[in-house]
Amino acid sequence: PHKFTAALDYIGQRLEKKQNFADYLAAHAREPASGKLNEQSWLMPPPLKLAEATKANAKPLLVLFEQKDCAACDEMHNEAFTRPEVKELLGRFQIARIDMTSKEAVQTPEGTSLPGRQWARKIGVFYTPSLVFFAEGKEVFRVDGYLRPFHLSSSLDYVASGAYKTQPEFQRFIEARAAARRAGGEKIELMK
Repeated sequence: PHKFTAALDYIGQRLEKKQNFADYLAAHAREPASGKLNEQSWLMPPPLKLAEATKANAKPLLVLFEQKDCAACDEMHNEAFTRPEVKELLGRFQIARIDMTSKEAVQTPEGTSLPGRQWARKIGVFYTPSLVFFAEGKEVFRVDGYLRPFHLSSSLDYVASGAYKTQPEFQRFIEARAAARRAGGEKIELMK
């Protein structure tokens, strides 16, 4: 899959007259997926009873939708989740992981019991990784796809701080957050 995606990009950008495919592939193909789900000590253990968890704990709930053959999931766990700011923000959530291919039943935040893959389809999660945030049992924000660390930490902060309640546009939140940090002398690396 990782080479196929690179091939589509190569063709879509009409690069065949500018660069040979072998060179393009060597420079742009992502590493293949590990073929396993990444374990983390902070993930809620199965069986997942998300309605009970949200009632018993005031922290917002973050549900990670992943699958085994997901290179972006591997990158998120091995790169973004290891950053100090991201780790600190993750501590402000209850975090569950759903394998989007799983037939294992999950109690949703609404209290319904469904297989993980069926729940993903029901709420419109079609891509991995996807991060779906819940507060008081209701979905408040979602991220479809892998984000670079600054954007990931911004999405975590957006929900953990409650900013989603007063700033309905996430992009404006990111812009204000980046501007405030730059004003404080911090160099913001949006793509690192």
